[in-house]
Amino acid sequence: MNKQIYKLKLTAISPIHIGTGEDFEPTNYVIDKNEKGEDRLYEFDEFEFFGALDDARKKEFNSIVSDSSPNSRFRLYKFVLNNKNVAKKIAFRNILVLKEVADEYHEKIGKVVQKEGGGKNVFNEFKVAKCYTSPNTNTSVILGSSLKGSISTAYQEMLFKKLKDYEKVKNLMLKPSDENLFKKFIVSDATPLKQGTFIGYAINKKRNKESEAEIKTRLQAISTTSEFQTKVICKDGLDFKEIIRSCNEHYMPLFKSQFDYSTDEYTRKAISNDFVQKYENWTPAQNQFLLKVGKHSGARAVTVDGIRKIKIMTGRDFRFDSEETTVWLRGGSGSSLMPFGWLLCEVIE
Repeated sequence: MNKQIYKLKLTAISPIHIGTGEDFEPTNYVIDKNEKGEDRLYEFDEFEFFGALDDARKKEFNSIVSDSSPNSRFRLYKFVLNNKNVAKKIAFRNILVLKEVADEYHEKIGKVVQKEGGGKNVFNEFKVAKCYTSPNTNTSVILGSSLKGSISTAYQEMLFKKLKDYEKVKNLMLKPSDENLFKKFIVSDATPLKQGTFIGYAINKKRNKESEAEIKTRLQAISTTSEFQTKVICKDGLDFKEIIRSCNEHYMPLFKSQFDYSTDEYTRKAISNDFVQKYENWTPAQNQFLLKVGKHSGARAVTVDGIRKIKIMTGRDFRFDSEETTVWLRGGSGSSLMPFGWLLCEVIE
């Protein structure tokens, strides 16, 4: 059996969110400034928090959690914030929080944000979607399955353009059998060389239409310039150079489209000037290729050109199109918006 091993360096050139399905909730975190004046999210264990309270505050805590009224959970949020010094002392990690998120937290936590019919109070739950983190090192990791899935989409597209028949592509790439080409392709989890995460917003904007209404969620994401390393193995004649070419043929047009006024006018206007200046005219070197990984990558990134059918909601109805109509951007301090998911991969060995 022939086998080739390649070592890769990975650099996040835009924020990356690989979700876990879990959230930070205001019962297990507080947001407060550290000694440097930075806003940080301090995560702690709820049982340890209770154990660290004095008797009077334990009594108050028990009174809140034994209250069955709809408002009790939000009273608990406020109680945790009021005892932030206890929470910070027992916190097992802290994460940078962008100013807008911290400001909203302190302005609205535990407060009514609106009223529904019948006078029912509506509170902001302040959940923050967690990014995948190694349970052993408490650092962010880019999973090999995420990398391999991203590469697989690009390779499927290349095969489809050659074979003109997606059923043949599925037989080669998607069947759980020994004939599956990518059983010969192994990608390890990417471990950090230097990395950080932050808490910010993901904001959904129209690609080519101005709209005041925006969907906004909170999440933890890998910071730009974070670096990782991984190893890939190609077996039995699978050509890694061909894999690299397929990735750039699939992802580079999507990358370039972000800067194109004719197709993505409002994306181009929204993303930060620094990102535009750095990457608008950028092209990869021979040993480099782009991937788009994680949540908010966009439907085109995860589908094959030529057969993609993207579901577009039109009020209560829907239609199918070859392109998505919106883009998710990271909201940051000073409204410096950036796309999600771009990862620069370099073959270094």
